Amino acid sequence: MAFFALILYTCFMKIFMRVSAPICAKALCLLCVVFSLFLSSCTKKLTPEQIELQRKQAIEQAKDKAVSDYVSALPREVKISQLFLVNIEGNERYHAVEKTGVLFGKPESGSPLVSGGVLLFSYNISNDPLETHEYISSIRDFYIKNQNIPPYISVDQEGGYVNRLRSLTSVLWAEKKVADTFSLDGAAQLYSAQARQMKNLGFHLNLAPVIEVENDENKDFLDTRSFGNLEKVLSYGKNCVLAYEENQIATVLKHFPGNSSTDPHSGLPEISVTKKEFEEYYLAPFKNLLPHASAVLMSHARLTITDDESYTESEIPACLSPYWVTQVLRNQLNFTGLIFSDDIFMGALSKNGYPPEKAVVSAIEAGINVIMLSEKKFGSVAKILLETATEKPEFAKKIDAAVEQVIRYKIKAGILDIKEAESAENDEIPQFTVEIHTDYPDFDLYTFHQDYKAGTDIFYE
Repeated sequence: MAFFALILYTCFMKIFMRVSAPICAKALCLLCVVFSLFLSSCTKKLTPEQIELQRKQAIEQAKDKAVSDYVSALPREVKISQLFLVNIEGNERYHAVEKTGVLFGKPESGSPLVSGGVLLFSYNISNDPLETHEYISSIRDFYIKNQNIPPYISVDQEGGYVNRLRSLTSVLWAEKKVADTFSLDGAAQLYSAQARQMKNLGFHLNLAPVIEVENDENKDFLDTRSFGNLEKVLSYGKNCVLAYEENQIATVLKHFPGNSSTDPHSGLPEISVTKKEFEEYYLAPFKNLLPHASAVLMSHARLTITDDESYTESEIPACLSPYWVTQVLRNQLNFTGLIFSDDIFMGALSKNGYPPEKAVVSAIEAGINVIMLSEKKFGSVAKILLETATEKPEFAKKIDAAVEQVIRYKIKAGILDIKEAESAENDEIPQFTVEIHTDYPDFDLYTFHQDYKAGTDIFYE
């Protein structure tokens, strides 16, 4: 009908062009009104389902705005600190090792400088689960007391020799041994029991699993850290990810897009493959498992695709590469979760032209959300980000975008809440605010022992 209306409109216009201007103007106004009413009558009314969908979309937009407004209102030192995942001192009572003055050239002044996430190593873990929970609780208490956003608590708990909680939780074998020994259902039970114990202790995030496919080029480095071939990585990797995520422990898929047998602590891994090899054995695990995971961790590898002339980033480590971080992960694979750098203090970067002060800027430029450091102090590199953001407005926008990703994860993890600021009447869209989640669960010793037993009993089934 709209098509016929357009023809009618065209015919009238030809007639009006031949009459006097005053008559033409009046007639044209009348025609516009009639034409608008006609088109309105042709427009289909929205169904209740479509109206509900529009409302849900508007609510999500309102929530996104709340997150954006929350980040914009953060003090500069708090905002910049959200970008870091660092190690901390002690295992009884938490305390900060830097002050915010370091960001402004006055290291001894200011309030405590604390990171958006903390990474616990074995020396941060007590042999007593209750003591570990109390230590983790003290971290949150310290942050809130000093008017900071509570951190997410993470640990590198792959299994085997990468097992920071071996003195506390039930036995967790290396991925290779799990895939060679357990059924898929048994592996799921093993990882679920581990996740429940970690959650009870106060952890939010596990820097695992490794989902790289074992091959001749990386097996010396990966050793027992891979589930094995592509079939095992896809099946056991998926069960592992789902077991953790369904028990509220975020997973971090490692290490995109891959590694060689060069240890990145000392040198840059170099990968050279055809496009087909890359897609089938390097890209496939991440393409399949990213939709189930909360985060991914980039490798320091430099990758060359030998038969693709359009690929030109062979000289750039993956964690600093806009191609791998933004073009592939964000745009091609449509990943919406957190993207972590690997440790930017590793020798792989510093010995190959990327010292921390350069790497940290390149990482944010590439689209990284979280800068991981094995060090306890991050003020010196945070200062560089702050100064760069002050000088370059576009870089400041990238920092805000990265911080928004961190805040969204903290909402998902229950560290922060997004709440209706005021009740909406009738069909109005509510406004939202972001707040610190007030409830903090006590340690449940009985449940911990039950989950420990469940994780142990699997070995005897």
